[in-house]
Amino acid sequence: MPGQQQAPSGGDEPTWAMISHLSGGLLACLGWLPALIVHSARKNHSTFIRHHASEALNFQLTLLIPYVVTTVIFLAMGIYLPAMSWIGSVLIAAVWGVSILFGILGALGANRGTAYRYPVAIRMVR
Repeated sequence: MPGQQQAPSGGDEPTWAMISHLSGGLLACLGWLPALIVHSARKNHSTFIRHHASEALNFQLTLLIPYVVTTVIFLAMGIYLPAMSWIGSVLIAAVWGVSILFGILGALGANRGTAYRYPVAIRMVR
């Protein structure tokens, strides 16, 4: 629930929640992997970590769709319109920028001890 206090009970809960959010921006299209590891390893430790890790994982899995689409555009333009292939690079960078921006917002929410819900994410993992 966005904006509601979850009051983490342990000292490392915000840290693990922040790691699940911030790792997506660091690894670009593989950002789902650290979120999956945190979710798998720490989901039974607290509902706070479970919420943040599942939100980060859902968002990073959702971002795979635009990463694949922009990569196809980049490759197609590189083959058929090499002079315009920079457009694909800009699109990939834009998706990565969105990942970084929302990852920071999620990490800030985790640091404050509040629930954060990504505005655009397909809810696959709960």
